[in-house]
Amino acid sequence: MAGIKIKYTKTERARQKKILKVSERMLPLFEAMERSLMATINTISERIEQIRLQIEKNRKASEPWVAVLSDSWVNIHEFISVNEIITKPIDVAGVRVQQYESVDFNVKPINDDTPLWVDDAIKLMQEQLQLLAEIKCLDEQIELLEEELLDVRARVKLFENRRIPNAKMAIRKIGQKLQDDERLTIATAKVVKSSKKEGVGL
Repeated sequence: MAGIKIKYTKTERARQKKILKVSERMLPLFEAMERSLMATINTISERIEQIRLQIEKNRKASEPWVAVLSDSWVNIHEFISVNEIITKPIDVAGVRVQQYESVDFNVKPINDDTPLWVDDAIKLMQEQLQLLAEIKCLDEQIELLEEELLDVRARVKLFENRRIPNAKMAIRKIGQKLQDDERLTIATAKVVKSSKKEGVGL
């Protein structure tokens, strides 16, 4: 309340009580949003880790013929490229994000003189690129969710550290001032009444 001027009126007290009521109702909602966002971010992070493990598993499985690929005249990148990463908008924990759907590939036809292992290499590259595309989408989801989390945490702190304490203090101070004014009014009235009686007695 430092630096905030309080109006010591019944109207202001009613206004502060309304602020307090709304703030105490909103705080649990923002706290629930905070928990939901944190849980969602953790779930997405776990999914990213699972995908990375799968990518590494695929890499190890391809090791027996990777040496052949490196020594071959065939450039596997000439056979496959990404046209588009297909996503769709969804709401996650109240935040609009893009969900990974698939990858649209441009795959070049394989000639009869192309080594047989090229088919397997193309399939593996497709899977790896799909997994990497999904990670990209999930990373972007986390980025948006973390931005929302920062905003929600700021709101929680606002209610916890400012709005609720300030409203409570204002209500208490206004109540004390009104009580003091009422006691002063009563005391003044008694003095006036006593003075009138003494005047009549004289």
